[in-house]
Amino acid sequence: MRLDVKKSPELLATIYAIRSLDKTIAKMTRQETKRIAAPEWTKALAERADTRLEHRVIVDTSVITVSNQNVRIQSASKGRALSGGLAPKADYPAVEFGADQTRTTTYRRRSPKGKVHTVTRHATHALKPRTAKGYVFFPAAREMIPRLAALWVQTTVRTIATAFEGKQE
Repeated sequence: MRLDVKKSPELLATIYAIRSLDKTIAKMTRQETKRIAAPEWTKALAERADTRLEHRVIVDTSVITVSNQNVRIQSASKGRALSGGLAPKADYPAVEFGADQTRTTTYRRRSPKGKVHTVTRHATHALKPRTAKGYVFFPAAREMIPRLAALWVQTTVRTIATAFEGKQE
């Protein structure tokens, strides 16, 4: 999901303003934006995450990156594999979009006493039913992108105004 800056004069002006700023003021703008936005992004994800798996894969790996050009929200792109072997980087689609609930695996196994029997596993029952809109990340992103854009503009204006007044935060 992206915002088209060319359709928003405020965002375009923000990018031009940051480009023309002194490096220290631009750095202050980035740091302040990240300081305010990161907890809000994590909170928005946590409000939508129902299961412990969603928290571990999506909420705990959430990151905000602020540059002079954009504010990027990410999740499940950083971090190690979980203790059970699930790698958030590779397996996040099943957690975010769910899985086919009718899929089963049937196989034959031998019991410790030597008898052979058939076992049917429902491996996807731990996940939610499949949906194209997502459960955690995408609903949170739809809500937060306009808020983050407004925050970025406000933070830039406030930082520039503070710099003109000669104050240090």
